Amino acid sequence: MKKIKLLCLSVITFLSFFFTVSMVNAASLSLNESLSTTSTVVGNTITVTVRMSSTTPLGYINYSMNYDTSKLTLTSGTQNNVLYSFTGSEKSTTVTFKFKAKAKGSATVSLKINEALDFDGNNLSGTKSVSRTINIKTQAEIEASYSKNNNLSKLNVNSGTLSPAFNKNTLSYGVEVPYEVTKITISGSKEDSKSYVDGFKTYELEEGINKINIKVTAQNGSSKVYVINVTRKELTPIVVDVLGVNYNVVRKKDLIEKPNSNYEETTIKINDIDVPAFVNETTNTTLVGLKDSDGNIELYVYENDTYKLYREFTFDSIIITESLEKDIPEGYQKTNIKIGDKELVAYRENDSSDYYLFNGININTGEDNLYQYNKKENTIQIFNKKMLTKINELKDKENNYMYVIFGLGGALIITYLSILISSIKKVRKSRKRKVNEEIVKNEVKDEEIEGEIEKKIEKDDRIKEDVSKKRKVKKK
Repeated sequence: MKKIKLLCLSVITFLSFFFTVSMVNAASLSLNESLSTTSTVVGNTITVTVRMSSTTPLGYINYSMNYDTSKLTLTSGTQNNVLYSFTGSEKSTTVTFKFKAKAKGSATVSLKINEALDFDGNNLSGTKSVSRTINIKTQAEIEASYSKNNNLSKLNVNSGTLSPAFNKNTLSYGVEVPYEVTKITISGSKEDSKSYVDGFKTYELEEGINKINIKVTAQNGSSKVYVINVTRKELTPIVVDVLGVNYNVVRKKDLIEKPNSNYEETTIKINDIDVPAFVNETTNTTLVGLKDSDGNIELYVYENDTYKLYREFTFDSIIITESLEKDIPEGYQKTNIKIGDKELVAYRENDSSDYYLFNGININTGEDNLYQYNKKENTIQIFNKKMLTKINELKDKENNYMYVIFGLGGALIITYLSILISSIKKVRKSRKRKVNEEIVKNEVKDEEIEGEIEKKIEKDDRIKEDVSKKRKVKKK
């Protein structure tokens, strides 16, 4: 029996030794790599991390890393290195490399284990190399690949009905809800998951028209705006006509804002209905709010059931309003001028002038005057009509003086021309007399020359006769 036990113990010891050796020999190394991104843009940084794991404690690792130098620049990490500072407990370690992408294309990063030992000095088998490929593009290529789809696929309202029915290419819709509906929720969906929608939410509704914008931005940045005009019915809408256009009188005080401290809040009756208003006792001006078909609200001057767009620009204690044509001096033309973000009708003499005329009210005295505005210096002062009259008189006098000057100048020019013509005639007569004298002299000379020629001819004739006589004598 003891022999059998001893034999069994020996077999167990042998098997235990065998399996221990087998486990040591089976120790291996595995590599797991990770990338911060597999696709990047020229100029960006890529991080590559390699994890080295073993079934037994690590003791020594010698590795080398290679990469595409035409596409990448190594900015961090050791390309060839030996790791040996292990304590006997680490079964894994990591190495990290950072690269900057410098050219488009595919770039490969690879790591190779040249030698690996465990802490007891045994060779580690297993994975000895790993590689990853990075796709590098230019920014232009990336943007060219972005989606341009900025369409909605659905557009819903939780109250009322869209009119017309939704179509991704229709950008404007109308919805009408009862007075009792104070809120509306806009929802829907987008065609492209990469696009972004701004506007899907719940909105508070005021009486009348409420303009709601739903903006869809595609991946490439292009945007499209769907507009929903939600009309909340009013209890008793007050519709007024202003120059042929219909407006609704604003009946809710919170929708209009007092223009300045010179106005006081009040109410007035329009169509026997109380509406909020602002009044300035000094200038006897009453303002009410009117809303247009797009839901825009502006203040209007209300007087005797007429409405005039309120345009006010304050310079110290002067309020500038629309000009009155009857106060504009002759020669000034109607034009428009923009002061700040508002446009006002004004008058000026010509297109190059920096001076404009407005009708203004002094809010301290209520006095109405014509004011002159200097656009270049942004200053204003009362326009002095008397001074304008004097200026015009001076201009008339200047014109008269100019006529006198022109007359005197004309007379001087005529006198000068007369003297000039007379001088020219004298010169011409003198020249003619000299020419005649020359002609006479030349005629006398010609006669003298002709006399001399005749004398010479006579002399020649006498000589010829003498010669002829002498010949005759010789012949005899």
